[in-house]
Amino acid sequence: MDKFYNKDTTTMIWRKFLEPDFATAVLSNADPLTIQSIRTSFTDGVADLNPASSRLWHIPAILPDGWALYSFDMLKRRIVVLDPAVGPFGFNNRQVNMHTYVSDKLHSTLFRCLQIMFENWHCSCGEWTRSFPVPMIENMEKYNYGAGTTFLAWNFDGEKFQIPVTKDNLERHKNWLLYEVMRTDGNESMIPSDAIEAIKGSFLAL
Repeated sequence: MDKFYNKDTTTMIWRKFLEPDFATAVLSNADPLTIQSIRTSFTDGVADLNPASSRLWHIPAILPDGWALYSFDMLKRRIVVLDPAVGPFGFNNRQVNMHTYVSDKLHSTLFRCLQIMFENWHCSCGEWTRSFPVPMIENMEKYNYGAGTTFLAWNFDGEKFQIPVTKDNLERHKNWLLYEVMRTDGNESMIPSDAIEAIKGSFLAL
């Protein structure tokens, strides 16, 4: 969906998403490339764009605390950890240790996959750094961690968040996300009437 609605050129993209099953497979000590959908996510759209042009490779993961996002910045060789469970006071030691462990595993496996899937991959896996930004202005409820992760991913430009991470902006993002999902090309599913009324109500509130 991100590729379908982005405004990048036909040959250049600045961010690429891998499916959450990639992180699940890696953390289960399984080979993610044995899963066809994951192999496809690496090469999806290669005929129209060049994956090597992507600055940010986003890997969402479901963890014991909820959803989190690991953004691999190929330009600065930096892993950016984005966790909606972290409030305005930042990461505690347990969270830092957990994300360091997870991001290390994802990092080594991601580059192994890139070297297998693409010849002469341009960026090496050596000498990377890690950052733990704290974008949240206020605490986010746990039931919003999934939507919050997409909000962080789509608003992070590699340096900063384009929209302040507040509860009001998150609600706007959820309404927008629902709208985009509903109009995704090929989505022809029938919607229950009560769901349609709920959707109408959410837009009237905007």
